[in-house]
Amino acid sequence: MISVIIPILNEEKILEKTLSRLQPELENHELIIIDGGSIDGSISIAEKYGKVIKSERGRAKQVNAGAAAATGEILVFLHADVWLEAGAFAAVETALSSGYVGGGFLQKIDGQSILYRIIEITANMRGKYLKVFYGDSGIFVKRYDFERIGGFPEVPIMEEMGFSKALRELGKTKMVSPCIHISARRWETNGIVRTTAINWLITSLYFLGFSLERLTKLYRNIR
Repeated sequence: MISVIIPILNEEKILEKTLSRLQPELENHELIIIDGGSIDGSISIAEKYGKVIKSERGRAKQVNAGAAAATGEILVFLHADVWLEAGAFAAVETALSSGYVGGGFLQKIDGQSILYRIIEITANMRGKYLKVFYGDSGIFVKRYDFERIGGFPEVPIMEEMGFSKALRELGKTKMVSPCIHISARRWETNGIVRTTAINWLITSLYFLGFSLERLTKLYRNIR
């Protein structure tokens, strides 16, 4: 069984749409939604689709709490604003049974701008060649290997970068299809160029060795 783990915080505007689209792919798999203190209708929506647990706020803390509550042999971590095409979980099982330790999904952004196609290409190249997986790409891993890594580092930002590094050290990773679809809401709210530039800047500074505390302050200031 696969356990799908989704952290949420005040996601009522998007959650019904994404969870209903994810539902056909779930079948006999497990869905765990971890709430970090929502004050909107997120919890009542989530309870219609899966098991809801509460944890301290913070994406790393939330997904680690979800993994601790999961019963599946395979863990798939998703954001609240994504959904998977049919056959995605079968592709995960095939990849893991073929010797890969984990990976992510090829991306599609639900928007028409040509800039989205460029973002998709760069994100897919990042996962394929740099072996870095963000939550909007989805992250899959066997429970055994997740526990060997020790879960996501509970840091204020870039926890997925640290997890990706640990995953690479265990063995081969893979980007799989069918694709993951991502809501364009962030780009629509803050602008495609601005949002992408912020993401790339913070990632570049991370690789240059800037402290997570400084990156967290920068992220808050420029968002």
